[in-house]
Amino acid sequence: MNHAAFSRKGGQARSPAKTLANRAKAVAYWEAVRSGKKPQPRRPGMPPAPETVAQLLADYCRQAGITRLEAFGSAARGDAKRGSDVDLMATFRTNPGLRFFTMEAEMAAILGVPVHLLTRESVEQMSNPYRRSSILADAREIYRG
Repeated sequence: MNHAAFSRKGGQARSPAKTLANRAKAVAYWEAVRSGKKPQPRRPGMPPAPETVAQLLADYCRQAGITRLEAFGSAARGDAKRGSDVDLMATFRTNPGLRFFTMEAEMAAILGVPVHLLTRESVEQMSNPYRRSSILADAREIYRG
C-alpha cells in the first residue's frame, strides 16, 4: 500500500494529480525562498527561561498593574521545547478591565513566543480540581512588584 497517497484527514485516498500539484507548489515556494523573492518561514523559537521572562516583563508588569507574576507549565518545569509557549498567572493591583484581553499579545511581542495568561483568582476558582492542582503545583513566582 502506498501510504503517501493517503491524506491525514480521514484516510481518504488523495488523487495522484493532487499529490503532484502539491509537490509542485512546495518546489516553487522553496525556490522563491532561496532566490529571495519570499521571506524565510518563521520558525518558532525556544521560550526564555523564567528568570529571563521576569527581566523582560518587569517594566511591563509595573506599567500594567501586575503585582505578582507566576510561571507554570513546561517553561516553569524546565522541559520546554522549541515552539512551546509561556504560561503565566498574574495577580493585579486593580481589575485591568478589558485591557486584560490584549495583555497576552503584548507579552508575546516582548518575549517573542506565544503567551497564555491566566489570573490567579480564575485558577483558584477552576471547577476542574485536577487542572487547578496541576497549575498550582507548577506555579513558580518570577515577579513581585
